[in-house]
Amino acid sequence: MKTAALILFVLLPLLHAAEPLRLMQNLDGDLSFTGDTPAESKAKLEKLVDDIANGPAKSLMWSIGAGSDILYYPTKVASTWGWRVTKYNDDPKWKTRIERCRIATEAGLDAPRIVGDRAKQRGMAFYPSYRMNDAHYCSDPLHYPLTGRFWMEHQDASLGASPVPEYEGYKHLLNYARDEVRAYRLAIIFEAMDRYADVMDGFELDFNRFQIFFPPGEASKHAHLITAILVRIREHLDLLGEKRKQHLKLIVRVPPALKNCAWAGLDIEAWTSQRLIDALIPAQVMTLAHDMPIDEFVRLAKPAGCEVIGSLYGRSGYIWPFSDKHDSAAYAAEVSRTPTGPQFLGAALNQRHLGASGLQIYNLILHAQPQIVQSLTTQQGTRRFLVTQPYFHDHSDTYEYRKQLPVSLKTGEPSSLRLLIGEDASKSTAWLRLGLHGANQAYDDVSLSIQINGHSLHAGSASKNIVVTTGKRHGIASCPPTEAYAQWPVPVTYLQHGWNDLQIMLQHAAKPLKLVETEITLQP
Repeated sequence: MKTAALILFVLLPLLHAAEPLRLMQNLDGDLSFTGDTPAESKAKLEKLVDDIANGPAKSLMWSIGAGSDILYYPTKVASTWGWRVTKYNDDPKWKTRIERCRIATEAGLDAPRIVGDRAKQRGMAFYPSYRMNDAHYCSDPLHYPLTGRFWMEHQDASLGASPVPEYEGYKHLLNYARDEVRAYRLAIIFEAMDRYADVMDGFELDFNRFQIFFPPGEASKHAHLITAILVRIREHLDLLGEKRKQHLKLIVRVPPALKNCAWAGLDIEAWTSQRLIDALIPAQVMTLAHDMPIDEFVRLAKPAGCEVIGSLYGRSGYIWPFSDKHDSAAYAAEVSRTPTGPQFLGAALNQRHLGASGLQIYNLILHAQPQIVQSLTTQQGTRRFLVTQPYFHDHSDTYEYRKQLPVSLKTGEPSSLRLLIGEDASKSTAWLRLGLHGANQAYDDVSLSIQINGHSLHAGSASKNIVVTTGKRHGIASCPPTEAYAQWPVPVTYLQHGWNDLQIMLQHAAKPLKLVETEITLQP
């Protein structure tokens, strides 16, 4: 009896341990050739893969090119580094990178092959990744280092007009309604699949960098053309898989909501119902998301046997770290866009709660972030659950879902927010923190009414709860900087595992006030 009790005592922590998070690492081609010599580039690339393999990620997605048209292997379809010389060859910001990549290319280095071989040696799953319509060259297409020969020779195959009026540069993207564009993209994908068929576990199509494929207003009528591309890719991948006697997965990165996918001409329902894909990765462009509507993808994908994988970015809004002390010292440093480990963990738990079977870390070298690694792997310590802020120029209802923030608080008019908590908070200590912006006020005259799930948390003067930030502030075009934080302890009985309804009303303030941050933080 004592032995059984001892065994149970030992096993109890394990029985209550959180289910491990399945982590994947996606890195772009910028990291491919970073040495002054080909030998150094190869060695550094292998070292990077070794470091990744020593970390928590068990799958590696690697971009086969710098953008869509300058590839990191001896391609016969697209272009490689050094295919032409432009003014950027003498630009201090580009000169070293171009020269390193040119030397490695001329030496015949094949970055995806080096990465894939090393990943397999280290027991990792490997997926070459291709950006379906990367827009980095659009800022200066005639001269930019990432412009390929195909674009230079087929400028008439560009969109001609941007479907996002705020950024005219997208007009230079290739138009998928053109037969020659689709044939060109398919030829690259087939070439890469054939080249790495012996080492890959599947292939990733990145429709999220960028999400624009058709001229304004034409995505809906042309969506079937991209579906037809996926049909051919699926067939080709299956043929390669038969030779390998292995099912090779087709993974797609897509915009963060079904509405955004439809806007881009990506028919997710057709892709899943026809079983063209094995996994979907909904993702914002460049921001850590706590409330991305992953569940709507799950409802489509799960019946078709397609998994949905979440996406975590190494960038957020300008948000100070959480402090339970909530004093001037907590907000005296310069604010940063780099998320903390607790922010990452909150986003990961939320995405898993909504049905994500795994989490892809995108454009962040995970193993180099020990605090984030510790948060994600142990799932212990502080967890921060935020209402997602917009990105620099969030183009809502185009390729980004509409964010709830910022909110202009109006006297006597309640503002409602929904905040997701992807775990049971009953054994935690909870805090609500609001970020405020109001023309650099002292904030000593602010009165607020706050309710959480129908429970009254506060009513009246909030001056005792407010601390003005003194560190260097930053904001973004879509969201002004946080000038002060208001913070309250929250009875955990007020909170729900899942969506929580917050109602915030301005009762009094001498000047206009905006709500620019909202979070609930849990501590053990």
